[in-house]
Amino acid sequence: MNNNIPAVEKTVALLNYLSDRPEGATQAQLKKELGISMSTAYRILQTLLDSHWVRKRDDGVYLLGSGLLPILNRFRGGTKMLDHFQSIIDLIAREHEIACKISVRRGGEQLTLMRAEPEAPIALTGKTGSRFPVVEGAALLCRDAEAQLCKLLADCPEGIPEKKDPELLYRSIEAVRRDGYVVNSNNRWRITALSAPVCNVDGSVFAVLTFIIPDPPAQELSALGGLLKDSARECEKSMNW
Repeated sequence: MNNNIPAVEKTVALLNYLSDRPEGATQAQLKKELGISMSTAYRILQTLLDSHWVRKRDDGVYLLGSGLLPILNRFRGGTKMLDHFQSIIDLIAREHEIACKISVRRGGEQLTLMRAEPEAPIALTGKTGSRFPVVEGAALLCRDAEAQLCKLLADCPEGIPEKKDPELLYRSIEAVRRDGYVVNSNNRWRITALSAPVCNVDGSVFAVLTFIIPDPPAQELSALGGLLKDSARECEKSMNW
């Protein structure tokens, strides 16, 4: 049973949409892209305008507003935390020659927050801001209940392996819960990825640290898993900042 409040879901979707588009969007564009009615878009925008969470230009384009700043100000410590994350993955890339990234969850997607690459002619981690279905990220979902996982799989719009065979996701989640990380070679890119959760002090998953390695020898996977878990724990040291 979904206990979410539809109006709140639509408001969150609208704010996420604007956050991805610094050029903003008109009410008509928001209606079309988010699949909401003009009247619903209008009511949400008027509420957000009253709180200055969005602003409206003379040409009818809506953008995120200054009313969000007091909220963002509460997360100033997050800048220091993210700098710490970046320093860790930069060190891994430099000293171990491993491509790595930090990903976070946003609704039904996983978002690449930051990345680091070793000196190589080809980048392996993709672009910062890249988005993929969250059901491809078992480490992000390792604290989710089965009902939530079923809904995420059902709602996933892409025909990825986990959508076609949910056991792939369930086995990967079990590996994370058992070993603290998961090795995924059965993916669309046919490249080996090792992922471990970075957890808040309450045990909830804040982010995921992933190593991306073209073709690691099987005998090295255990050592890489150990390095990955140690690095994830190092990231967690900044969670209280």
